Amino acid sequence: MLLKKIKRQVKAIITKPFKKPYKTPPQPEPPPPSSSSHFFAMSSSQPFLFPSTQSTVLPDPSSFFAPNLLSNPLPTNSFFQNFVLKNGDQPEFIHPYIVKSSLSSLTLCYPSQFHNPAFIYQNFIADLTITALNNPNPNSPHVISSFDDLSVTLDLPSSNLRFFLVKGSPFITCNVLGNVALSISTIHAILECNSNSNRTKYTVKLNNGQTWLLYASSPIDLSHDLSTIKSGVFSGVIRIACLPNSDPTCEAVLDRFSSCYPTSGNAVFSQPFCLEYKWEKNGWGDLLMLAHPLHLQLLSATDCAVTVLDGFKYNSIDGELIGVVGDSWILKSDPVSVTWHSIKGVKEEACLEIIDALNKD
Repeated sequence: MLLKKIKRQVKAIITKPFKKPYKTPPQPEPPPPSSSSHFFAMSSSQPFLFPSTQSTVLPDPSSFFAPNLLSNPLPTNSFFQNFVLKNGDQPEFIHPYIVKSSLSSLTLCYPSQFHNPAFIYQNFIADLTITALNNPNPNSPHVISSFDDLSVTLDLPSSNLRFFLVKGSPFITCNVLGNVALSISTIHAILECNSNSNRTKYTVKLNNGQTWLLYASSPIDLSHDLSTIKSGVFSGVIRIACLPNSDPTCEAVLDRFSSCYPTSGNAVFSQPFCLEYKWEKNGWGDLLMLAHPLHLQLLSATDCAVTVLDGFKYNSIDGELIGVVGDSWILKSDPVSVTWHSIKGVKEEACLEIIDALNKD
């Protein structure tokens, strides 16, 4: 017994120098700040900005926007996006016309539809091209000075021309800013260019069967050759419309509403199940616009003061566009109740099939 005790003591003395001293385990590092607190710290000092990048496919579109528009996010997938992508010279369909801006000019096309069992399309043809004569900088780009839900305002600074491009307007409206001599050219042959007695309306007939009407806010002198119409110095508002099917009845309608033009338009959700189209307008008289079939289906004549002109029609890839008089439309759908269960219930003949499916599950 005494011998065992002595052996243990000797072993402890021999092995003690070789034992590793006990170390206190390291304390865990404090957790990193949460993303919410990090975001709060950043947002309290300055707003978050996405990092800048240079696309090799699409150049920066901001050069096509007026400087006062750059403080807010620029729109994406807008109805006028071809005016700001790449060179900004690809056409856009702004009912009922296809419009193209290029080389300080604006080109209009009232398109025809081509179709077969596989597809339908409309081709862009330069029916009329509007620009300024003696432009000192004919290659300068256009500038978008304003836009909203239903319109875009396109400026040609070197030509002193401003175009109010409003979806659904049967007219293309041009505000001539200053004394400018205009040029209106076409790829077709001009057969006639006749004016009324006070030179505020011209009727232009082309050899492709189209008739175009030009309205001026004050007298304007026009002369023409085979493919170009030229004006004297002019300042004011020009409105141009294609006469559908060269119909004299439609011409009377365009004459009546030629003095009132839209400058902007917004879509407003003012009531449940309702969408309101509201246009700002200049000039005098009532505003004439065009509605496609879905608009007419939802248009509520009891909630807004509008008049539908059934005989005034333009062709469109989206269906016939019908004239509607009024600067405020209410588009109203049927209310739909949101419930936890089927509104109409389950059809009796389907019950056995549902039960069988549930049993298999």
